[in-house]
Amino acid sequence: MKVSVVVCTYNAPELLDLVFYGMSRQSHSPDEMFVADDGSTDDTRRLIASWAERLSFPVDHVWHVDHGYRKTRIVNEAVRRSSGDHLIFLDGDTIPHSRWVEDHALAADGLRVLCGRRVRLGPEITSQITREWVLEGRLESLWGPVPRSWLRRDTKRFLLGIRLAAGLARMFHPRARKLMGVNFSLPKAVFEAVNGYDESYSRAWREDYDLDLRLQRAGYPYYALLNRAIVYHLDHPQREFSPEIEAIHGEHERASDVRCAIGLDAPFDPNE
Repeated sequence: MKVSVVVCTYNAPELLDLVFYGMSRQSHSPDEMFVADDGSTDDTRRLIASWAERLSFPVDHVWHVDHGYRKTRIVNEAVRRSSGDHLIFLDGDTIPHSRWVEDHALAADGLRVLCGRRVRLGPEITSQITREWVLEGRLESLWGPVPRSWLRRDTKRFLLGIRLAAGLARMFHPRARKLMGVNFSLPKAVFEAVNGYDESYSRAWREDYDLDLRLQRAGYPYYALLNRAIVYHLDHPQREFSPEIEAIHGEHERASDVRCAIGLDAPFDPNE
């Protein structure tokens, strides 16, 4: 099985650099990695080019001009370029555990949607993290800075950062969970069957919720990857949703579509 990783980013090269350090120490390297870039400046381009020369697997920078929030469009293009059988998605402000790819790959069965979660690092520890911390695996240590941050009530959901054997994790988390865009994976054929992300969601956010709804309508099985496929989400201000955006979400909840109208089959021009 060939695995493709898709990482989303926008004008946050310092955070993306930490993500790359996390990817550089994976126990199971992906077959390819795509950085779906929603219109970042040259700082991000130079960073990706530098890492592409250092990693053992190919890295493709997928970019389009900045016309506002259009994550759905650029992620769809990254998927079009991918050749993997299984797609693993990660946000560009989220550092993967060294066995993140391995855990997704081991759980993949050609049909299931694998739903991971995140350790939510607090603002204090986020400001302290260095590349050395990532390279030395300090975020993964049960006696390291993350549990200390949790005890200070800075970091949240630290317990999800304790990696368990697959059978034990399944015992603690037997029920399916909803998809979170920060950390999930699925067969490429499944993503294609629902026509990928809905590009009409470009400025509405919560596009992952819409994808989740359509995958559930299509009847694909979900599998929880809690205490496995661990990621560490760096702190940043959260978006607020307007009444207009919430109204759009309501329309999508009441819909019955499985395939979105504007998705993977839409044309793509990086300059538009």
